[in-house]
Amino acid sequence: MKQLRLAIEESGFESIGEFDPTLLKVRQEVRDMCEVNTCRRYNTSWSCPPALDSLEVFQEKLTSYAGGYVYQTIAMMQDEFDYESIQEAQVLFTERFDRLRDKAKDIPSKIALFTAGHCKLCETCSYPHEPCVHPDMMFPSLEACGLVVSDVCQLAEVPYYHGPRTIAFIGAALYRG
Repeated sequence: MKQLRLAIEESGFESIGEFDPTLLKVRQEVRDMCEVNTCRRYNTSWSCPPALDSLEVFQEKLTSYAGGYVYQTIAMMQDEFDYESIQEAQVLFTERFDRLRDKAKDIPSKIALFTAGHCKLCETCSYPHEPCVHPDMMFPSLEACGLVVSDVCQLAEVPYYHGPRTIAFIGAALYRG
């Protein structure tokens, strides 16, 4: 879908690739990594497990999309511990994602967007006591849905790893015919 690809390009992402979402396989071991709770978001956010659809439901949803794009924000770091550059790249990805989200509203086809990391719209998420405050603006990550990001990149024929001292924040967009 050319309109979606143009929206991704206009949002400023450096690397974009197209893929067939029906070829993706969700993996329980990815959801299991969420449950280990290294990021401390498990069971605290509408954009993270267990609040999301089951893997079976998400796998079924993948078959309803005609295609998809993966998009990346790539940044250089001074060294592997350059936290400042990592934070700057994450902010830049979020700014680009927000532009894409706004542009996607004007695309008539049904679009599903995936961000990098957890939702950051609210300082404190209403989960699990109240409904999501911004359900039309909250998007999960590929990992939260049980997908291995490197698999999505490989399917889209874009690099997952861009070399030493690089960081890539990666999201995706699925579209219906």
